[in-house]
Parts: sequence; structure tokens; C-alpha cells
Amino acid sequence: MKVQPSCKPSKPEQSMKRLNPVPMLLRIFSLVPLPLMASVPHVSAQEIAGIQDLAAYNELDLDGGSSTANLAIINQSGLSNHVSATQSGTINFLSVQQTGYRNVLLTTQVGEVNSLIAAQTGENNAAALIQAGYENLILLEQTGFAHQAGITQFGVQNFVNVQQVGLAHQVTVNQRGNGLSTSITQVGVSMKTTVNQRD
Repeated sequence: MKVQPSCKPSKPEQSMKRLNPVPMLLRIFSLVPLPLMASVPHVSAQEIAGIQDLAAYNELDLDGGSSTANLAIINQSGLSNHVSATQSGTINFLSVQQTGYRNVLLTTQVGEVNSLIAAQTGENNAAALIQAGYENLILLEQTGFAHQAGITQFGVQNFVNVQQVGLAHQVTVNQRGNGLSTSITQVGVSMKTTVNQRD
């Protein structure tokens, strides 16, 4: 599925001041058994606005949960970046690289053989990434200033690939099912894309 982004101006400077429920949601998700994940609400780009306030220095909060043979590789350079990551299950893989200032990444993976690879470079970029199931893959790259990404997928062998370059883009992807695929590239200023898929 090829998704063409729609150009809708946003106001990142104002939206970053709003309160955000995602940190608490991620904590809840890490405690919910997999069969109950179908009732978990979507995470949107708008809901993660403001989480940059979490970062005072480069910070890492890594929770292995109840897990076997999971691997996390996290690299941060710069100032006031923040990563909060939870993995529960078996043979899940997480790779995160953040470079710059006040970038924030919140991730939760539950299940088996899921992979999440994310890179944020620049300033004030934010992402909340959640997946549960088997052999799901999320690839995220954000380069520039004030990008927001909210991605959730639940099921088997789902795939999301998002690349945002420029200023103040927003993307929201929610996939629930098996074998679903979304690829999004946004280059420029203030583009917004939302994808909801169920099989």
C-alpha cells in the first residue's frame, strides 16, 4: 500500500505545550496480556505532542519485562534526549539511535520475533511505537525538527515503514490484523498522514 501524504499545516510550537497521556499508556500496555491487546486504543501523532518535556538530560528507561532472548541496542548523543523501552516475550529486537536535542522515543513490544528499528536526528522529534503479536516490524526515521509519529500494530507479520524529513510532519498508523503493510515518506514542511488498517 502506497500512501500519499496530505499537506495540512500544523502548529508544532503550540501543540507541544499540551499534556500527553502516552507515557502512562505505555506502562499499562506492558502489563496487559496479549489476548487483551485488541481493546487497546490507538496512539495518534497528536496524542504524543508535548512528551519532549520528559527529557532533562539524555535518559534511558529500559524494562525487559517477562522475556527471553530479547535484544535492545540504544545509542544517544546530544542533549536532553529520552528513550523509554519495554519488551516482553521472546526473541524481540529493538534498535534506537537518537542524535540532537530533546528527542523522545517511547516503545513497547509484546510477543515473539518482533523488530523495531528507529532513528531520530535533529530537535524536538517525538515518537510512540507499540506492537504486539508475532513477526511484526516497524522502521522509523525522523530527520529535522518537531516531527511526531504514533504507530501501533497488533497481529502477525505486519509492517510499517515511515520516513519524515524536514519540519513538523505528523504521521499516525494503526494496523490490526495479519500481513498488513504501510509505507510513508514525507519530505518538506507540515505534512500529515493517517492510516488505519484492519484485515
